Amino acid sequence: MTAIEQKPQAPDPAYLAAVLRHRQTMQAQLDRAKAMFAEVDTDAAALLAQQYKATKSTKAEVTLPDGETKFATVTRIPGEADAEVTDRDAFAAWVRDTYPDHWGFKVIPARTEVVVDGAFIDRVLAAVNAANGPEYADPESGVVHKVPGVAIKPKRRAYFKWTFTRTSKSQPLDGRELAAQAVAAGLISTDAPPALPAPPPADAEQPAAE
Repeated sequence: MTAIEQKPQAPDPAYLAAVLRHRQTMQAQLDRAKAMFAEVDTDAAALLAQQYKATKSTKAEVTLPDGETKFATVTRIPGEADAEVTDRDAFAAWVRDTYPDHWGFKVIPARTEVVVDGAFIDRVLAAVNAANGPEYADPESGVVHKVPGVAIKPKRRAYFKWTFTRTSKSQPLDGRELAAQAVAAGLISTDAPPALPAPPPADAEQPAAE
């Protein structure tokens, strides 16, 4: 005997409306929070970069308003750079004139292509990285060559890594929980950014020279 398929039942209209309303209201709050976070994140990165330039400090602790309870840290991760051949013709000409054993050419139908030994390229670029500039010290003669056609190129910009604290024997709450607790207690407001510091007092006017 074939079972009779039950007709799909629509959800309770009031409950459906409440869930949809809840969902979209949370979306509106999330969009607002993302916009506010993007702004304060930019401000924080700019201030940390300013601090690094002034003090070379690469790490900072994030504390609650009491100035003692740490709930996060922020660390500056340096950028990365690597040597690379930027002008193949100039580099190949230097290898041809200086290290001909590592230079050659191969004939391809309809054209001839200059070839530089790949292992030698790697050795030169490693030396450029070590010297932090386009220099290659010949390991046999000791002569330091200025290498044309190579440069150290940035691969990744410096950035700041944010980390919440973890629980410990002395602190049973992790950083996220500490932050949420501080917000609930009204110690930290997420509705508006911190007030700008007062400008430094203007220098007293110097008396006019007689």
